[in-house]
Order: sequence, then C-alpha cells, then structure tokens
Amino acid sequence: MNPRNNTHRKNLLGVLALLAALAALQSPLWRPAEAPRSLTAKSGGTVTVTYDRELENAMIFQKATASLSAGAKGELVIHGHAPGRTRLLIRYKDGASRVYEVVVLPG
Repeated sequence: MNPRNNTHRKNLLGVLALLAALAALQSPLWRPAEAPRSLTAKSGGTVTVTYDRELENAMIFQKATASLSAGAKGELVIHGHAPGRTRLLIRYKDGASRVYEVVVLPG
C-alpha cells in the first residue's frame, strides 16, 4: 500500500467527520431556544393563537391559571381562569416548537 494513499484516506475521513458534525449542529436540538412570546388574557376571557404547521401536541403548564382548547382550523384558544402566569408549549410534527408566556389578568 502506498503511504500517500493512506494520507489521502485519513484526510478524506477527517473532512467527512467535520461535515457530519456541521450537519448535526444544524439540527433543531442544537439551536438556541428563542425567548417565549407573550400572550395576555383576562380571567374569564380568551385569547387565540394561530399556527400554520401540523401540530404534534400543545399544553398549558398551570391548568388553574388557564386551559387550552382547539379553535377553528389553525387556531388554539387559551381560556383565562385565574390571575397569574403560565406557559403554553406547542410542538409541531416537523420537530420545531414554540413557547408562549401566558399572563392572565384579573377580569
């Protein structure tokens, strides 16, 4: 075997490993999370969130503060129950997600 061919193979493997690492860093898992968007509803009121991708799931963290229901196509409705703060997490089937800070004010 030619030592020069071995050097070329090692260099090629190094370049391929670097390209694989760069591709992995483009994954949504490695992207920094964006700051939560803010939504405000009154206690006893509602606020609507629209989306344009296929949903995997959505959830509200503090159910005593607010709840979530499906609205028209492409909409989620947040129902304010009690003053406070909670978060809404929306996960899309393409792997992306979005977080909303939900503030419920006194009605």
